[in-house]
Amino acid sequence: MLTEERHDEILKIVNSSGAVSVQELVAYLNASESTVRRDLLILQKAGKLNKVHGGATSLGVSHADYRADMEDLKDKYSFHMAEKCKIAHYAANLIGNDDFVYIDAGSTTEQMSEFLAGSRAEFMTNSVPIAQKLARKGLRVYILPGRVKCSTESIVGGTMQEMLQRYHFTVGFFGTNGLSVTDGCTTPDSEEAFGKRAALQCCSRRYVLADSSKFGLSSHITFADLKDVEVITVQTDDGFDYSPYKKITGVRIL
Repeated sequence: MLTEERHDEILKIVNSSGAVSVQELVAYLNASESTVRRDLLILQKAGKLNKVHGGATSLGVSHADYRADMEDLKDKYSFHMAEKCKIAHYAANLIGNDDFVYIDAGSTTEQMSEFLAGSRAEFMTNSVPIAQKLARKGLRVYILPGRVKCSTESIVGGTMQEMLQRYHFTVGFFGTNGLSVTDGCTTPDSEEAFGKRAALQCCSRRYVLADSSKFGLSSHITFADLKDVEVITVQTDDGFDYSPYKKITGVRIL
């Protein structure tokens, strides 16, 4: 395939789906990873897409477009990817080689896999893409049983929650759709909420990863109170005072 044809195909995919990963483009275009990354850089410099860590997003996405009830992963990849990658990088550095780690499904938690190469920790997740990415890096990873939810590519349901009761994690990392002083950490789906609660109860240390778009938003169901978790974010600029709560870690974006 000629370079110009490849660029046209990339733009069609990005503009139709909102976001695409490098690996998806490699498979679709039958091209090398280095070629795809070079194509994305060229298209970004031409002002035709946004190149983000691990892929690309379409142009024209604004903070106002984000909703706390948004579930589809491809939609979430269109928002604040630079922030998410910085947050994920910080979170990954909190993991020691002796840890037994739970990683919850989510667009920010998924980015942690990019920074865990060589880790000797053990991992458990309810996310199909996270399990695949960690396995490809040669890490020891387990995935929970249950029903696969298409929109989030996560494992949900009673079987998953029951299995979680058997485990004791040294540390857990969780995604959230909204985070507010009044409602804590929230998600729009009841099965997702029950699964997150069950996993949180099994973790000695509990971190919620939240980019700036999540603050001040509230979805349908609370899965964690702010006093029970530590939040890793970039900034908290929604006008509320979060200082009474356990910990809010601000990650500086350079």
